[in-house]
Amino acid sequence: MLVRTLYLVIVLLTGAVVGLVVVNRGEAKDQKNNAQGPPAQSHSRKEKLRNFDAEIVENANEFLDEGRETFRFDTFGDEAFWGGALQLHQAIKGSALGGVGPGISPTTALTLGLKVDVDALPQPLINKLKQGKVNLNDPATTVALLKLNAVVGLQGFFQGDNLNSVGITCAVCHSTVDNSLTFGAGHRLDGWANAISMWEKIIAS
Repeated sequence: MLVRTLYLVIVLLTGAVVGLVVVNRGEAKDQKNNAQGPPAQSHSRKEKLRNFDAEIVENANEFLDEGRETFRFDTFGDEAFWGGALQLHQAIKGSALGGVGPGISPTTALTLGLKVDVDALPQPLINKLKQGKVNLNDPATTVALLKLNAVVGLQGFFQGDNLNSVGITCAVCHSTVDNSLTFGAGHRLDGWANAISMWEKIIAS
């Protein structure tokens, strides 16, 4: 009688243990499913993450574009010095255009170390340059290049066609070109040091 009773207790305890294991496994599976969500919800979450990554990339590219524009074209107001105090634009124009002195032609500017961004030039002008039909010894050509924002690091300020001030950007020292059109004229290489020390040549002259 005692043996049967013990046997029955063992069977009942074993059944209870097995039941608890099954229940716990079921609860753990439910929790896992709830955490992952139905297939549709899981797919939606992945799509949101993918879209969020795209937003991050787009935002980063916008900041990169803004930074590039600032680096290339922002003078931070220094035209008050270069144009206002030093009247550099008058020396660039020369007396023939209402400035002073002989002016600075593209040939002289390239000799001083300035660069020309070919991507800022219209194709007809590029064709004329290749054919040698542009007067590179005329300061008026320099003024025209400034109006096109084609002189790397030098920003012209105009009233109509009249150059009335000039400023300098970061790119004047920290950009060069690949000379793909001619020496000193080509595609921009931002972040590359200008190999020719323009300032030393200006001071020496």
